[in-house]
Amino acid sequence: MKKFFVPAMLALLLFTAGCEQPPNGEPAEPSAKPAQIKPDSKPAVKPEQPKPAPDTPSKPAPNTPAKNEKTEHALNVKVYYPDDSGMRLVEVEREIVVDDSVDKYTAAVETLMEEPDEENLTKIFPKSASLRSVTVHDGLATVDFDGSILKGFVGGSTGEEFLVGSVVDTLTNFPEVKRVKFLIDGKEIETLSGHMDLSTPLERMNSLTE
Repeated sequence: MKKFFVPAMLALLLFTAGCEQPPNGEPAEPSAKPAQIKPDSKPAVKPEQPKPAPDTPSKPAPNTPAKNEKTEHALNVKVYYPDDSGMRLVEVEREIVVDDSVDKYTAAVETLMEEPDEENLTKIFPKSASLRSVTVHDGLATVDFDGSILKGFVGGSTGEEFLVGSVVDTLTNFPEVKRVKFLIDGKEIETLSGHMDLSTPLERMNSLTE
């Protein structure tokens, strides 16, 4: 009985030892420990970024004209038309509009070239007359007409005197203008129709308004 028991016990011990060893005789790796999670740990939360304010269109400052907008204003001036009898120049008040492209001197002469509303006054400029520019510097106003004024002018000596006089007296009514010079197509001239010397600047012609 004892002989049978001992071999059986040895066989059981060898079998048990063989089950505990990994194949090929390699030692068993220790089992990985499960990750420990702290009960108080929380995932990080990114703070909310402030939303950008919506773009609002810029507004021009009060009383400031917007870009590319013309600024204009009305101005009362005095212009001089010949009377229908051809005896004198008559002073008439007109309202002109001045803006960034038209100054008061140009607007005044352009108004003078229009047909007057008054029945006792007449227009002395020919229909073909065209004004190129009016410039003022150091008390001298330089008036430049298109060459068509020479072709259409048929007023004779009296007509020439009143045309020139109406321009001179209208412009010298501005305090800063003392003399007026006439040009045709940007060039100096001696006369319009051979009756008045226009080679030098002219002062106010008060004799025509008396």
